[in-house]
Amino acid sequence: MKTAHVTFSRDTGVVEITLEINGRQVAKCSSQESIALELQIHEVGVLDIEGKFSTELPTSAERLVLASQIAFSELMPALKLVAACSATGLASTSLRSKQSRKYKVTGAVTDGTRSPRH
Repeated sequence: MKTAHVTFSRDTGVVEITLEINGRQVAKCSSQESIALELQIHEVGVLDIEGKFSTELPTSAERLVLASQIAFSELMPALKLVAACSATGLASTSLRSKQSRKYKVTGAVTDGTRSPRH
């Protein structure tokens, strides 16, 4: 299970999030949603925030409550990231389920033309 590490910094009033996976910087941006997407793309199982808080992904409402009690250097961006990881995990699972149901119903991917029996 991959673990990702996140830190926060400020540059001219804007909070930037740095994401590292396996000791390598993968992303640096101000968008929690972009970081959550990177976590999903890299199939990360555990998120560590500033070495102060760890959570399995996707996160839960309970973990968000626990995170709110931690003294992060940037509290709101950290909490928004935890929340974004929850929403991203649920959305991706929902999307995959819809795609697999569609495949199971049709049985194959088509090019949009009708089959001979229609």
